[in-house]
Amino acid sequence: MNTIFKKISLAIKSRKEHNKNLTPLQKKRLSICKDCPLNSDNKEQLTLLDTFKIRLNKVLNFFMQVSVDNDSICTSCGCNLVFKSSQEDPENMCPLNKWNNL
Repeated sequence: MNTIFKKISLAIKSRKEHNKNLTPLQKKRLSICKDCPLNSDNKEQLTLLDTFKIRLNKVLNFFMQVSVDNDSICTSCGCNLVFKSSQEDPENMCPLNKWNNL
């Protein structure tokens, strides 16, 4: 249960700090995510849970009045990739450790 609150807090924090201008680090991370099998855009068929996570992100964006061009999520954790890529929290890093050497 504690991890759920941690994830919610990270989601809110990332949206509060959102800047439309992506940092160079975010751009590198998102380029890695572009071809990742965990990226929702790369799955041939989304599960019901994946669809729920995508919609939950859209609802959170709406309530926090944040607009992003890309609604892709990491299907492992459910985080929107634009917001996930902006965070430095160790708990919010790539689940496949693909960002470790950046």
